[in-house]
Amino acid sequence: MSNPNNIQVIEVKNKQQLKSFVEFPYTLYKNEPNWVPPLRMTQKQILNPKFLFWKKNPHLFFIAKQNGKCVGRIAAFVNKTHNDFLKRTDGFFGFLEAENNEAVFHELLQAAVKFLKELHCTNIIGPMNPDIHNELGILVKGFDSPPYFMLTHHYPYYNEILIHQGFSKYEDFYSYKMDSTKYVPSTKMERVRKMLMQKYPLKIRTPDMKKFMHELEYFHDIYNDAFVDHWGFVPIPKDEFLLLAKDMKSIIDPRLVLILEYNNEPIGFLLTLPNANELFIKIRNGRLLPTGIFKILFGRRHIKSARVITAAVKKKYQHLGLGALLYPELMKRGIAYGYKEAELSWVAEDNVVMNTIAKELCGEPYKTYRLYSKGI
Repeated sequence: MSNPNNIQVIEVKNKQQLKSFVEFPYTLYKNEPNWVPPLRMTQKQILNPKFLFWKKNPHLFFIAKQNGKCVGRIAAFVNKTHNDFLKRTDGFFGFLEAENNEAVFHELLQAAVKFLKELHCTNIIGPMNPDIHNELGILVKGFDSPPYFMLTHHYPYYNEILIHQGFSKYEDFYSYKMDSTKYVPSTKMERVRKMLMQKYPLKIRTPDMKKFMHELEYFHDIYNDAFVDHWGFVPIPKDEFLLLAKDMKSIIDPRLVLILEYNNEPIGFLLTLPNANELFIKIRNGRLLPTGIFKILFGRRHIKSARVITAAVKKKYQHLGLGALLYPELMKRGIAYGYKEAELSWVAEDNVVMNTIAKELCGEPYKTYRLYSKGI
């Protein structure tokens, strides 16, 4: 495909083109101090055609070139699990990155729309990288600081260009920063915590890392049960869940992972991970070798921030308000183990319960990520 601006959109079909797709962000953001370079080995894994998500779903990758230079990229795909579960005909775009040139965005988005129309999709939503269980959204607020682990960073021009291209806000998600020096347990949470511990056979424990795969069975069951009625949620297949958890295991601090039991049965968990981006931001080329691996090995113990990724309680027990047990316990542990800051993210704008909890934990909403949609 070509156009008067001499922009070519090329479907990725070979290793060299896939390499350009993977490499482009490292060029685009090389002078952006708040961009955290993802590890190249991780990107190559996620964008490999053999990655589980791509094996299950129709997809195409595109790169844009102008005068022989790569100036943008996009992935277009259908998420069959999403459409089957929600009875929808949505298509998605993801991994969108481009120079500050609306013509480049236009050509990439048109290529994605054309492919999705051929698959009989009626809407295009994104960015999802590649689904709700991984990365999502364009940063629209909070450009002055690096993102936490598994979150994105963009230049400010993305939002304006997407709006000009006919996209509208689909959903906003907030990141709350929590400073341990400002945290004061709320009277309400403390009252509810005491009542719960007295009234019900509840206890909190940390995972047994020697039986990590067994613990993951509990996590997968709880996760899919807990979020069934939440915005945009679709159950995550066990093989994809285990793959995601395997990547997290390398940086996990078991002391920050809480499992809630009722009569010795796991019914909830709170997953918090050390903010590995404190280390990754120092590895500007995203390569572990020759020196990146040492920055990670020697830097892990010095990480001073953490990201609260998921709090899940089985639907049967959600009416009890068990967050009043989990969150104060996490804050107490985080402070005791030397974590100075935490981020609770991301929280859907219409999730009243979680937004309220974040504020009760003295959280400040300092970043906003946006999903966009457009009828096609």
